Amino acid sequence: MTTGTNLQTNPQNLSTLRGTSIFASLTAGEDNEWLSRCHTRSLCAGESLVDYEDLSKDVFVVQSGEIRAVLRFTVGKEAILGTFRRGDLLGELSAIDDMARSASLMAVSDAVVTVIPYVVFHDILRNRPEVCLALMQLLSRRIRVMNERISELSFLDTKHRLYNTLLRLSRLRGDGGRERIISPPLVHAELAEHIGSSRETVSREMSKLIREQLIERTSRAIVLKNPVELSRRISRALEG
Repeated sequence: MTTGTNLQTNPQNLSTLRGTSIFASLTAGEDNEWLSRCHTRSLCAGESLVDYEDLSKDVFVVQSGEIRAVLRFTVGKEAILGTFRRGDLLGELSAIDDMARSASLMAVSDAVVTVIPYVVFHDILRNRPEVCLALMQLLSRRIRVMNERISELSFLDTKHRLYNTLLRLSRLRGDGGRERIISPPLVHAELAEHIGSSRETVSREMSKLIREQLIERTSRAIVLKNPVELSRRISRALEG
């Protein structure tokens, strides 16, 4: 992975920090003051923001595009820990505990992030207890999600982890029906990284779901035709 160098230090080019939930309590004046001490970074798809065990301590806010947190085990083997989009905060753990990065952060698409230096981040925390509380709530939500992922890996086999991931990554289609979609569609290799399996296993299970008419794959989306049945199968697996 390459390291990007496209930096912009003009505050006028930056989006507001208040667009991120943990900084929502900042006043306009505070927002402008701290934003003036930050800079932006533009990344191309596939470019690294930080690498695993990097010693940097900056915090990032996604302004556009998509950033993914991954753990690489061997060449071609990685686990997706989370995906971050506009308004999401990431990189905060190293700024809190002063330890090396616990995962690699990589741009999935062309992206722009606001880089909050370590010193600026701590200035905000010292001066605004509301931001501290919002940060704790964010970390609590992420711990809950991680607990769910651990439970999933502990109690579900591969195909049921796939069902659960399809449901978790999908959203209602928006036409008033029960169908859910994942758009843009994930390739089988990406789904495999989400569930800790191989691409071949995911391809085999996805083909079965298509034959059973539980899902449909188009060039623009994975359509969950019967999400209720997928949920039932997960429940039966947990009960059994």
